[in-house]
Amino acid sequence: MSVLKRPDRKQRPWYYKFWMDGVLHKEAGVRTQREALGAEAAARLRLQNQKTRITFSQMVKLRLDYVQAYCTSNTYRQNVVRLKPFRSWQNLDLSEITPDMIRSRIVELANIMSPALANKHLIALRSVFEQALNDDCLGRNPCRGLKFLPVERRVKYVPSNADIEKVLALAGDLDRAYLVTIWQLGARVREINNLTWDDVDFGRRQVRLWTRKKRGGHKMPRLVEMNDRAFAALKLAQWHRVPGSPYVFTNPHMVTNHPEDSGKWKYDYRDKFFDNLCRKAGTREIGYHALRHQKASALADAGWSLADILAFLGHESAVTTSIYLHSLGIKK
Repeated sequence: MSVLKRPDRKQRPWYYKFWMDGVLHKEAGVRTQREALGAEAAARLRLQNQKTRITFSQMVKLRLDYVQAYCTSNTYRQNVVRLKPFRSWQNLDLSEITPDMIRSRIVELANIMSPALANKHLIALRSVFEQALNDDCLGRNPCRGLKFLPVERRVKYVPSNADIEKVLALAGDLDRAYLVTIWQLGARVREINNLTWDDVDFGRRQVRLWTRKKRGGHKMPRLVEMNDRAFAALKLAQWHRVPGSPYVFTNPHMVTNHPEDSGKWKYDYRDKFFDNLCRKAGTREIGYHALRHQKASALADAGWSLADILAFLGHESAVTTSIYLHSLGIKK
């Protein structure tokens, strides 16, 4: 009999165990015999479903489809890039991929790039197997138990006000307004790329920023107060507003190529523009997110509480904000 009762346990004494394909499957701590029988039947069905062959490439496609539906376009692109190094496994059955295979490949990647980047590839791969596990396509995630490679933790770069001002001095009026808005609102670059005029309230001096950097990929808003500099930058953007565009900062390339569709007129990303300005100014490449670092650092220096900085940056928990500030070399 595969369903048994432990006489030495009064609470949840029932358990099941059975063999399938030479492997022992068991679960203990079940309250009643009926529940144990049901759990056993569900386990047998799940294992039977797992016998249906699904290849690694099929599971990767399912995972990328999920990411595309629930996460940002940038997260989707990152997952595509981070899963490419595992293409040699594309025709393998999921059950054929072992922890040793994964560990070896991650070590190879660390020698090609860096341990920190290799760890990000491991995270993407682990998510593929985790989804397979949730979809009952796999009995165990082979990434579980694999340790991340050790990395050197460095304090994140916080640019000086002087360096930022040097760069801003070389930017055109609208480009300067774009950078100042990101900086003074402590925003993520895509929050500003997606910013529409409906979310700007000059009367209340508030901006509503939307992000998907939340659990479950939900798009969530937060209100941020404009200081004088952000207010002036957005007023200048309003002066240069492209007729018919809902976006505060409109991509002229998209206006030219899609004049009939204002919904495509936002910037997706401006990866070279900021770096080119930094090189001309003779400063270190600052990067958009470093502007957010600088703003967070300035707020901490100004005596803002952890709760106020959390609300300003749009974090979900004080732990996240504390870790964020600690990574900048700030204790709060």
